Amino acid sequence: MYTSSNSLTSLLESRFSGNAQSAFWGELLSNSGYFLILKSLSNIISKSWIEYLTDPTEYLLIVAMLIQAWVLSRPKTNRFWGNLVGVGLYIVLDLPYDGLEFLKEPIHLVFLIFSFLIATLQGLRFHGNFKADWLFFPLESITRTLMIIAFYIVVEIPWDSDRLYWQTFLNFLQSKTHLFLTLSLILIGLLLGLQAFRLSQQRYQLQQTAKLLGNMAEWGMGSYMVATALNNPEALAFQQCDRTILFMDIRGFTQWCEEKQPDIAAQVLNHYYQTVEPEAARYHPLKMTLAGDEIMAIYATPQQGIQAAQAMQKAAKNSLNSYGLGAGCSLHCGEVIEGLFGGKEVRTYTVIGDVVNTGKRLEGITPAGEITVSDTLYQALNRKLKVEPYDPIFVKGKVEPLMAWRLRS
Repeated sequence: MYTSSNSLTSLLESRFSGNAQSAFWGELLSNSGYFLILKSLSNIISKSWIEYLTDPTEYLLIVAMLIQAWVLSRPKTNRFWGNLVGVGLYIVLDLPYDGLEFLKEPIHLVFLIFSFLIATLQGLRFHGNFKADWLFFPLESITRTLMIIAFYIVVEIPWDSDRLYWQTFLNFLQSKTHLFLTLSLILIGLLLGLQAFRLSQQRYQLQQTAKLLGNMAEWGMGSYMVATALNNPEALAFQQCDRTILFMDIRGFTQWCEEKQPDIAAQVLNHYYQTVEPEAARYHPLKMTLAGDEIMAIYATPQQGIQAAQAMQKAAKNSLNSYGLGAGCSLHCGEVIEGLFGGKEVRTYTVIGDVVNTGKRLEGITPAGEITVSDTLYQALNRKLKVEPYDPIFVKGKVEPLMAWRLRS
């Protein structure tokens, strides 16, 4: 039911960046798939479709690159070693077929060399201490375009050749058309790399926005409601449900503030919130509201509410006792109307109903340092709490007196 701040931030970020499946396809189409496509095409052109389709090692390459894409799409994967998974698996799986002759074939050497280059560049960009994405993105992109030239040269080498010489590249560049093709691809790679760098900056800005929205959503609407809006928008409609309502208020705080400087009162109140709020959050409230010196928390179950009240009261005593202050706390449960309330410009998630009003009334009669539970909540917990009875409580707006219990420590 409850979504923590970190979980909510992750949820919002995932909406920007996509899920694990989209991460896999993104990796395959932007990185690992390059090797698969270029090597497969060079084999098809150098041999034939029949030879390609009947060569079992080609299917090993497909499996190896799919595994590499899966590994690199995992969070926190080391990009250097991850980019060597494909070529490493391919070598291990193909060696039994071709033996050491595997490493002599020009096409395999190109595959190995460029896999290592991409692995090195991504390793430096992701795991190095260099803050130079503006450099690494273009270098990666240029390397990919040069990979096209390398495989192009391999296709022109006779298939029975077992050597790939540096002179082969120099001879290739002697042709004006080849030189034009090479320089064009390098410049295109540079432009694509700069574009990728710009997109990475925008993605980072979106992630920061998601983090900010996550924090603001928790402060305002509550993380439960934002997660509901993202995952199940239909649940935003008004609905009847059972909720436990907790109120906590500092007794005599208004009068105390009149005798203190405003900055001192603000510091005391903020310290109180910083001490009590984490204890309330520990038991997964659906929503917490801070108003003046009052805390209202909505819980899914009475058990959560009781545990939170006890932890909050203990924290409140530690925070307020030194100032001669204390907080009264009440708990009530029952059926409420839950949903988004408000107008066109301002809306908020909350609950309304007699349960809320009664809970507030009970908080008003609770002395500092104590916890009052309604008879309804006491019965809901099978009367297993250690309590002392209140005298019947007559409150404004109620014909019948309220039955309530003082929770013993």
